[in-house]
Amino acid sequence: MTSPSDQNGLDDHNPSEGGCLDPKDQADWERALKEAVDWSILLDDNPDNPRLRAEFDAWNAENPLHGRAWEETSHASRLIAQTKPATSRLQTRKQSGRRARTTRSKSRVRVVAALAAAVVLVWLGGSQMILTAGADIVTGTAEQRSVALPDGSSLRLAPESALRFSNAAGSREATIMAGEAYFDVSRDPSRPFVVTLERATVTVLGTGFNVRVGPETTDVAVKHGRLQVDARNGAQDSIVLEAGRWARISPDGRVSGGTMDPEQVGGWSDTRIVAVDRPLSDVLADVRRYHRGAIILTDEVLAQRSVTGVFDVSDPAAALRLIVKPHDGKLRQITPWLLLVSPS
Repeated sequence: MTSPSDQNGLDDHNPSEGGCLDPKDQADWERALKEAVDWSILLDDNPDNPRLRAEFDAWNAENPLHGRAWEETSHASRLIAQTKPATSRLQTRKQSGRRARTTRSKSRVRVVAALAAAVVLVWLGGSQMILTAGADIVTGTAEQRSVALPDGSSLRLAPESALRFSNAAGSREATIMAGEAYFDVSRDPSRPFVVTLERATVTVLGTGFNVRVGPETTDVAVKHGRLQVDARNGAQDSIVLEAGRWARISPDGRVSGGTMDPEQVGGWSDTRIVAVDRPLSDVLADVRRYHRGAIILTDEVLAQRSVTGVFDVSDPAAALRLIVKPHDGKLRQITPWLLLVSPS
């Protein structure tokens, strides 16, 4: 197993001085890093506690790995704390005295907690998604796969996606468990091709279409042919989509839709992502599939801004700058593995 620094180019923070870590060394490093994050939160919440400081100093001196883990965590914490949501800065300026100090302390703890989440995601989870068991096809970060299905259909699976396919005698069924896929379905009126999603069911006879399972919504778009989308909770009647039409299913089963250039459907297959009137947070979720690390969005208002466009994600940081700039957003590259998006 390679060390975190080997995977992400962080030579300055490599606990093993390069090379490979055996499982025991990796476990020790992960434990040290988690403890360092815990200490960050404790010390930020109790900066004037001498007993706590003494216990931290003892922990820091106990093992060279502790010092390296603390260096990594405090370095990222200092940088990430420099950027806060605009609303938080305004609120802090309006407060004074003890109340202001308490607010800053709580805000600081929230910042470090966000860092802790990023650390757990990147260092303990690595670049692999935790996907539902039982998938037939799985892709990793920045990996795409083209697959010929037994029925003569084909699909392209986007990065960090998982899919299961069943080719039974009377039916054809694909289940998207995570991520995004583009399908080109072989026509067979006797066996409709069904795509099962958490929020909807898509039924086709022969068509080319794209399905994206996002953190908040599910999107279906048609390149050619026709298909039917049924919300699984029955909140709305079926909707039929033709070429250049798209539908979005919300968590409560509501279906909305619109039009787009059919040639843009499935455009992510060329290391691009395509967004049509989607929340910025949703588009960032797509960029995350191409970034071997964590992307943190600090502002809820910015998260809901609408994004439309085609973005080249071969350089995720450059793509993020283009995505957030029209919305007065800013990208900070804290480390090669940690990107922070916030208001300017």
